[in-house]
Amino acid sequence: MKTPTHLSKYIALLTVLIISIFFFHSCQQDSTIDVFQEEEYIKKIEAYEAKIAALEEKLGQEKSNRRRPSNIIDFRKAQQIYKAYDNRADLISEAVGPVNDINNSARGAARFEPTRSLFYEISELRKYLAYIDDLSKKADIKPTGLRFYFALYPRDHVSSSGSNENARRQTIFIAPTTERKYEDRIVQMGYTLDNNFKVVFLNKDSGFSHLRRNRNKSTTSYFGKTSGHDKYSLIANEMQGTPPFH
Repeated sequence: MKTPTHLSKYIALLTVLIISIFFFHSCQQDSTIDVFQEEEYIKKIEAYEAKIAALEEKLGQEKSNRRRPSNIIDFRKAQQIYKAYDNRADLISEAVGPVNDINNSARGAARFEPTRSLFYEISELRKYLAYIDDLSKKADIKPTGLRFYFALYPRDHVSSSGSNENARRQTIFIAPTTERKYEDRIVQMGYTLDNNFKVVFLNKDSGFSHLRRNRNKSTTSYFGKTSGHDKYSLIANEMQGTPPFH
């Protein structure tokens, strides 16, 4: 048998080298593809896990919403405390006096009938809560709940719809609350936002004292500082009251 020439040896060696390089490159490509596919799978799994977590949270909230809240009272209790307000309503009627200058006098009412209930449409309430969450997040303040403030419309009150039938009537307005240290305790304090998107607390310094002895302190001077055009206000009002009847 003839021994291979140096050229043959060189060609054989070169062929082996080319095959080796090709094989190595193919393996490297396969490895790169595998890594890429693995990353894609991981991303998909993470996305599915996030969806599952969101669905589980939603399901948990729905289940929670179906549970009876701790502040629910029965029908009889509602009747009892509603009836207990009758005497207070009579005192209000006597204090207000005749209704000759109020719209409902045309309906034959002999005396002022105090408002006994207020209506807030659920869809509007949901919008209000979403509005609070949105602006509070932007203002970097955490809302903890809602505070309801009793109030009274003045004699010359005219609603945004142009009606004056609620003049001199009781009403409420609502403001979100946040935890705040007040004197020596933690309280749920109402707040709103001013035109500069800064938090304003509804406390005695801004004219919202809950105590009779503080009602005349700082109120007048604070009102002079406000513009009356609070484009970021978080305070809700203008609910339908009964009476007057709608």
